[in-house]
Amino acid sequence: MSHEGTPPPRSPRASYTEMTELVLPQHSNAIGTAFGGTVLAWMDICAAIAAQRHCGRTAVTAAIDNVKFLAPMRVGDVVVLAARVNAAFSSSVEVEIEVQVEDRATMHRRLCVDAFMTFVCVDEKGKAVKVPPLLCETADDERRAKDAEARRARRLAER
Repeated sequence: MSHEGTPPPRSPRASYTEMTELVLPQHSNAIGTAFGGTVLAWMDICAAIAAQRHCGRTAVTAAIDNVKFLAPMRVGDVVVLAARVNAAFSSSVEVEIEVQVEDRATMHRRLCVDAFMTFVCVDEKGKAVKVPPLLCETADDERRAKDAEARRARRLAER
C-alpha cells in the first residue's frame, strides 16, 4: 500500500451519490422485470462514484455483501439509486447502496434492493492507497460506521 500521507477526513455527506435510471425493455427479462445483473451494474457505478468522492481517486470493487432484492422493478419504472460511504478503513471504504422505484404521480419511493459494497482506493498503477478518515457528523453516521466495522470483522473472519 502506498503511504503518501493520510488525506484530511471527509463526511458521509461529501460522498453521497444519487443516480436515476429508467427500466427499458433491454434491461428486462421475459416477465418484464429488470435483470438482477443490470441492477447490480447500476449499483456498482453509483457506489463506485460515492467511494471515489470520498477517496479523491479511483476506487475498485472488492466485495458486495448482503444484496437483498426486495421488490421487482418493471419496464417503465424510474429507478433511483443512492449511495454513501459508511466507513473508511486503511485503503478501503464500505458503501451502502439503496435502489428504489419512484412513483411518477406521487413521487413516493419504494425500496427494491439494498447492499453493502467494499471498494479499495488505488493509485494510477493500481496500488492500494490510504483513504481519508470518515468524519462522522451525526449519531446516525456513528451508528453506520460501527455497524460497518462489525461487517468488516465478519468478512475478514470468513477469509
